[in-house]
Amino acid sequence: GNAGATNVVRTLGRKAGITVFFGDAFKTIFACTAARIIFAGHADVDLFALWGGFGAILGHNFPFYLKFKGGKGIAATAGILAATDWRMCVVCAIVFFTTMYTTKYVSLGSILLVIAFFIMAVLFGSAGDYTISAASLPEYYVLAGVIMVMAIWRHRANIKRLLNGTE
Repeated sequence: GNAGATNVVRTLGRKAGITVFFGDAFKTIFACTAARIIFAGHADVDLFALWGGFGAILGHNFPFYLKFKGGKGIAATAGILAATDWRMCVVCAIVFFTTMYTTKYVSLGSILLVIAFFIMAVLFGSAGDYTISAASLPEYYVLAGVIMVMAIWRHRANIKRLLNGTE
């Protein structure tokens, strides 16, 4: 139904899906890294990196060349995880793969991944683990929350099917 990696796996196979996943993740890694380079030395460099990743997710979810019908943003969010914090990346990967392998639902793993991302963004941000000024932390939390809510919203049809037992 969309151009996301999971649907590519279903229609074109695992090799094509993995290629799409890494392409989607790397475009976000590139956006986050570009923001870090542009704003190097700034007190809010990690906030700007998250904004770069958010822009990549928006472009992924709503591409103009596909009439604004794109993916659900999970592979792009994985790019943020990889570019932001290795701890966050490892924990979210464990959450995703454990959920996917135990339940067989990629959508549930994706939803739990973005929830874990948000929780860790708040925890690590509160602990002072990122280069973000105290005044900008609320913006960081809100942006991480928007990324989470947008991903969950993009999965709303999957959520309905999960609740109805038809996923």
